[in-house]
Amino acid sequence: MIQQSYESLVVRIAEAAKLSVSEVESRVNAKLVELQDLVSKAGAAHIVANELKVQMFDNTPQVIKVRDVVPGLSAVTLTGRGLALFEPRSFTSGSRQGKVLNMILGDETGSVKLVVWDERLIEELGKIKEDDILKIKNAYAKLNNGFKEVHLGNRGQVVINPENETVSAVVVGMPVSVRKKIKELVENEVVEVVATVVQVFEPRFYSACPVCNKKVLPAGSEFSCQEHGVVVAKNVPIVNAFVDDGTGNVRVVCFREHAERLLGSLEKPFAEVQREVAGKQVVLRGKLVRNSMVDRVEFIVSRVEDADPGRLIAEMES
Repeated sequence: MIQQSYESLVVRIAEAAKLSVSEVESRVNAKLVELQDLVSKAGAAHIVANELKVQMFDNTPQVIKVRDVVPGLSAVTLTGRGLALFEPRSFTSGSRQGKVLNMILGDETGSVKLVVWDERLIEELGKIKEDDILKIKNAYAKLNNGFKEVHLGNRGQVVINPENETVSAVVVGMPVSVRKKIKELVENEVVEVVATVVQVFEPRFYSACPVCNKKVLPAGSEFSCQEHGVVVAKNVPIVNAFVDDGTGNVRVVCFREHAERLLGSLEKPFAEVQREVAGKQVVLRGKLVRNSMVDRVEFIVSRVEDADPGRLIAEMES
């Protein structure tokens, strides 16, 4: 995707920004730490160039796949299927007013959030149907709350169902989030961590509405949901655990299906489950939040996957 060598990129940035090569390399190394396991050194150099407002090369359009989206890229061309289109919403920022449209775009390598700011394009995209193929041009990529996004401004272009272009089986999944080490976690940022379960506590259960999963309150011999009235409550599990990745450890909290996914089973005796889970490697997506009731930070999990050693090695090599 990025054709120039790392060394030539650094020299070019240093010359344009009037910095020494060592200063640029220091910025690149800091960016690698910030986005660990997300970008190569060349990719980090491009992000640094963008932050320094250095125009790299001739701004030649970069034709990429979803998996190749790197924060800081500009002049991006990307083709995918429209997986979800949300209603445009109005916004006010200072003296500026306008509309913004969000949608999910996917190809055979993954899915990504597309954010459209230009009202001309918003009107044009209002005509698309489910599974239409979209080719977007002159887009730029950035991070938002830990997720990679592709944005279209007034220089952007969209071609609906371009001739002679197809998108094979689409990988539908969660938007791609940044992977970080535990020591790098900051509050309220959505990230992925790869870690080992070192301690797990016995599940607790609360009564929840079967429709909205919110906690219900006793109402005589029945239960009442604020939104759905009297309901037949279901027991929802909560599991607390500690995970460690070698740089630090953090308490994680899993609800509902994520709790069962972490434990593997809620039916076995807990002592047996505890032995099986200890030492298990997992990939967790979620965010660090402060629990004000006990004044501690906790990683609230929104997705649990068993770590695939082969896949992790391939990702590190790439």
